[in-house]
Amino acid sequence: MAIEGKTLKFDPNTEAFQMRAQLKKAENCRKQWFERWSWLLDERQDALDKANDIRREAAEALPQVAIKSEDTKSLKPVPVTSTGFIGWLASRPDCQLEIYTSWMCKPPIRLPDAWEEPNYVRKK
Repeated sequence: MAIEGKTLKFDPNTEAFQMRAQLKKAENCRKQWFERWSWLLDERQDALDKANDIRREAAEALPQVAIKSEDTKSLKPVPVTSTGFIGWLASRPDCQLEIYTSWMCKPPIRLPDAWEEPNYVRKK
């Protein structure tokens, strides 16, 4: 593409030639990469095999911990109502929410009211 004045000139033959050249370069680079660097794939596979062997040995040496399976909770049957039933899920014994103690260990101390303070207004 060339700019002459304000018009753009487009030559489809030049574009096609450049596109073919780009494809040829990409194909050559792909072939050269495999010829030059394919040994890295073998090295990577060897490193992964060694790492997996080490992981297996470490897993055998560590004590096994039994994982408690979670009970599957079912949400059915869902109540059929026209307005919906708020809180129906928490009414089921297997889906009840946990009850925690209050997060406040001490009740807050009430600040004195400004009107109860005798020195709030300065006397003359």
